[in-house]
Parts: sequence; structure tokens; C-alpha cells
Amino acid sequence: MKRPGSRCRRVIPGKSTAITVIGERPHAGLSPDPPAGWLTARFARLCCPTPVAPPSGPVAQTAGNTPSPLRGTSAPQRWFRRGCSAASTLLWVALSLLVTLPGRAASFRTELDPAMITVGEAASLLLIFEGGAPDVLPSLPRLPNLTLAPAGREDRISIINGRQTATTTFRYLVTAAAPGTHTIPALTVSVDGQQLTSQPLQLSVQPAGQGGAPAAGGGAQLQRALLSINVPRTNVFVGEVLPVDLTLYAINPRRFELGQLPADGFTLGKQAQIEPARVPLNGVFYTRTGTRTTVTPNRVGELKLGPLNGRVEVLVPVARRRGDPFDDFFSDPFFNRASEVAVADVAAEAVAITVWPLPASNQPPAFTGAVGEFKLEATAGPTNVAVGEPVRLRVQITGRGALAGLTLPSLDGWSDFRVYPAVSRVETTDALGVEGSKVIEHDLIPQNAEVRAVPPLVFSFFDPVNRAYVSLTNPPIPLLVRPVGSRGPPLAVADTAPPPREIVHLKPRLGAVAAIGPPWVTRPGFFIALLAPAAVWLVVLSWRKRREHLEANPRLVRRRAVARQVRVGLDELARLAVAGDTVRFFALTFRLLQEQLGERLDLPAASITEAVVDERLRPRGVDGALLDELHALFQACNQVRYAPAGTGENLQATADRVRRVLEQVRTLNLG
Repeated sequence: MKRPGSRCRRVIPGKSTAITVIGERPHAGLSPDPPAGWLTARFARLCCPTPVAPPSGPVAQTAGNTPSPLRGTSAPQRWFRRGCSAASTLLWVALSLLVTLPGRAASFRTELDPAMITVGEAASLLLIFEGGAPDVLPSLPRLPNLTLAPAGREDRISIINGRQTATTTFRYLVTAAAPGTHTIPALTVSVDGQQLTSQPLQLSVQPAGQGGAPAAGGGAQLQRALLSINVPRTNVFVGEVLPVDLTLYAINPRRFELGQLPADGFTLGKQAQIEPARVPLNGVFYTRTGTRTTVTPNRVGELKLGPLNGRVEVLVPVARRRGDPFDDFFSDPFFNRASEVAVADVAAEAVAITVWPLPASNQPPAFTGAVGEFKLEATAGPTNVAVGEPVRLRVQITGRGALAGLTLPSLDGWSDFRVYPAVSRVETTDALGVEGSKVIEHDLIPQNAEVRAVPPLVFSFFDPVNRAYVSLTNPPIPLLVRPVGSRGPPLAVADTAPPPREIVHLKPRLGAVAAIGPPWVTRPGFFIALLAPAAVWLVVLSWRKRREHLEANPRLVRRRAVARQVRVGLDELARLAVAGDTVRFFALTFRLLQEQLGERLDLPAASITEAVVDERLRPRGVDGALLDELHALFQACNQVRYAPAGTGENLQATADRVRRVLEQVRTLNLG
């Protein structure tokens, strides 16, 4: 039987310090801590095979109170034993001080591990107290077909960054005599005079032999490893995500390897390891571990999961030789027993799964095959645009199911918008990738100023729990679409004023003083200094006259700035054409066309779109060939901008074409 004791662990992650003290003792009262002299006696046995009786009281007693057991031994042995005794005493004093440190407010909660078992298997009911211990343990209710038995107590004290957390956990083994869903009601307990209440728990119990644990311990020889394929149910709909546990039961497992799960007719999902836990199985304690995954059936009918094979390495106890003082010390039941590694082959039988088709009746027109439970949220921005400017529609579908396969109904019916292909991403919140959200984004281009809102979206899915179709709809999103050439709302200018300067302290000492030189009149720079103000005045006067001239001719200023920008941009276009950077090439082309056309038409560059070619240039008698070239360049830019899937354009030829078109636009006389 394991002696009551304590373990102390010290972790230093960066600047944080954590000290954890763990102890285990049975429920029957609070058993006293082991005497400090016990550890002294253990180290004494290591140094001297002669039996030494452990002190019956504290280590710090004097030689005058009781005869010293160290007499008659050599000096090195006496010093070593006295050092062990002092270290043991300091250890228990430090642990006592940690226990008395103040903690945070008390809390109480209950947990079930696992929440799904089979008849004959046991789950662990944990009563967890943080920040205090219960005055009296709660009386557990008598539940039909459930048996609760105490299995131990665990005390833990953690100090992280100077903050202490004391946790006391009472463990009960819960076994079920009949399948079904059993409810463990809320428990109320008093902690330091405060009444705390937990939440009720649900325990799902399946019949033996149906996706539960395999039988163990029934034969003449104990099985050291068992494997099973566990599913919560054997009847599912096509497209429904089904969790699967490949559960391994082993006695002292070291590592395991499971083969590929045969799943013809299913799509396998991500995998995650099952956290190891000790559970009783038909009177034998096993370590339960394995792999958790998901499968999604893609066809209707009777399908099978498995069979599955694997290998596991287990530690098997072996006998140790006797007679060595180190063997006498470490072979005590308090320490680990000697063991060797053995390899066991395990196998699990196949599990039959019945896959039902989705109901054909009441199927919504917008249904695209989604199965699960979801929520819909849609936003759009910006909501104040001109005709031809993009609006990004963002649709987020949150829930549980096959997230990667979720799609929206076709938006081809939105005739007031030009809809570009969607861009999507999946953001999961669990290890298996079945819970989270999928974000779908569309770029919409309003085609006329009569558009007032983004139409509502309809997303339909099949709920396998309620066995019914559900349709979700978001309200229309208001839009303000302005005609081409109108100015948008003014932008707020950020306050960039520098922060006020602090008061400069008084200078307590004068410091170094410069020596007095000859008079300025006798220096060569005197006359230069006299003429400098006149020269500065002439320069300032010239600069002011030029500024007034430019302020009186804003179009001249813009023409020069645009010419300079186009000249630099054409050089950059040639470089991008050689590098083959299609996206940046057409983005720069679009900006140069906006700047040059905006300067010629005296319009803001941001308001220039393809529609301006027909609305502003064609009525003024511009050459039709030039208009066709402008249309072609704007369409190529929009294609790359909103659907970058490759245009097949020869970038160097396009660069020459852009240069020629910009030169023709620059020479237009639009008066």
C-alpha cells in the first residue's frame, strides 16, 4: 500500500515561479503528515545497512531529551545523517508555511471524466474546491442504477508570480448498472461558512458491446492491452460529422501505434490524442488513452468502420536482486518498481454504421448540402460608395459540422451588382476542426445609383438532431450609392500636434564662458553678414511671387504633378512587366489612368471609373479608338483586381500600350 507523502515541484518559466505540492490520502478523516524522521531513516539505510530506528518525534530534539541513535557510528556517517535530518525538517517547515499562505476566494465545481461510458465501465466524478476546503463533505444522493464509491483525495497548492491557489479534489468512481442518460444533480457544500453550489452533470451510458470498452479480466490470463472503436450512435445522416474514439486500454502503457482506420464510404477528419486516465474495467485498473477523430459519410447504406489493429508497449514488473543497499532503498513500495518493456498486439472489431439519406420533402431551394447546427452573420462595407466602386460582403457561418464544405447559394440573381468570385477561410475552435466558423467574402460592384441595399442572404442546412431543415436569413444591409464624379464624405484629419514640452529645470551653474574675440567690424564675415538679409529677402520675394502664380493656376499645379507622377509610374510599369508582377502592374495602371483622366476632366482621381469613359469623354468627340483602348485597360484592371486568376496578358506589350494611351489622353483638348 502506498504511504502517504508529498511531492514538490518547482518550475521557473521566464520570470514566473510556480511551486506545486501534491498529496494523497483517503477520505476517512484527515490523516496526519508522516514524521520528519522517516526521510532521515530512508537516507540512513542507504549509507549503512545496519537498521536504524527512525526518531519518534521531531528531528529538532536535543541530545539531552533522548539517546542519539547516531552514537557508535563513524564521523562522516553522523554528519550525513544530521544533514538529512536538518533538510527534512526545513522541508516540512516550508510546506507548512505554504499551506498557511492566504489564497483567493473559494470556488466549487464538479466534473465527469469521461461523460460517456458503457455498462461495466467506470467514470470519475471529481469534486474540485479552489481557495478552501469543505467544512463537511456533501452527502451524495442515491441515484437509480448508479453506484458512487470514494476513490481518494488530492491536495495541490500552486504559487505563480506570488499568487497562491489551493485546490482540493475528491474523486469518486461512478458505475452504471443500466444504459441511458443519467443526471447527477447539483451539489451544495459549505466552504469556510460560504454556501457553494455546483452545476448538474449528464452521464451517457451505452449498452455493453456497442461502441464501449471491450471485456477484460474474464479469461484465465489477464489481458494487458485492449482496443475498441467507440461511436456515440450507429445511425447517422449522409454528410453528418460523427465523432469516433479509437480507445486503447492498457496496464502501464509506454507508447502505442494504431494503424489507419479502414473507412470505406467515409471522409476522415483531423485526429487528436485522448488524454490518459486510469479507469477500472471489470475489476482491473487500466490506463485509457488512444486517438479521437471524426468521420463524415458520403454515401447512403450500411457502412463499416474498421477493423483496426495496433501495437502498444507496456511496462511489466520484474524481480530485482537483493542485498545491495541501493536496492534496499529504491525497492521500497514508496518508489517505482523495476520493470521491463513488453510489446502487445491489439485489435478492434469493425463497427456497423447505418447511413440515412437526407429527407427529400420540405427541402429549401437554397439548400447546398450543409448538415449540422449553424448561425449566420453578414456585414458589408464601405456602405457609402460611388457607382463602380467595390463593396465587400462578409458572411460568417458559425457552428458545428463540416465547415470546409459550407457554400452559399448562387448570387447570380443580384442583377444590380457585378459579383466577383468568393474568397473563404475556416477558423476552428476545437482540435478536431468541427467547431468554429467559415468566413466567405464577395466583392460587389454597384451598377447604378438606384441601389439602396445589399439583398438579404438565405442559408439553409439540415439539423440531424431535430431531423429538420433550417433556413437562416440576414436583413438587407443599407447602402448609399452616389453617381460617378460626386465627392464622398470628408475625411477626419487626425490631430498631429506635438505634445507640450515639459518645463526645463533651472541651471544651477553657469558653466564654461566663451572668451571675447576681436570686434565684428574687423572680421571678414562682417560685410557678408550685412548683405545676407538683402539676399534672403530677394529669395523670399521670388518664392512668394511663384507661389502666388501657382495658387492662381491650380490646374497648372495639378498638370505638373500628374506629369511627374505618370513619368515615374511608367518607369515602374516597365520594371513590374519584366518582373512579371501582374497584380501590382495592373493596380499601378489603374491609378495612372485615374490620375491622367482626372487631370484632363478636372475631377477627383478617386471618382474615375470605366463609366467615365462613356459619360464624359464620348460626348466631347474623343476618338473612338482611344475610348475602346481605355475600356479594354479598365476591364483588364478590374479582372485582376477582383478575380486574380491569371489574365494571359503580355505585360511588356501592355506597358507600351499604357504609355501610348496616356500620351494621347495628355494631349486631349477638353476645354
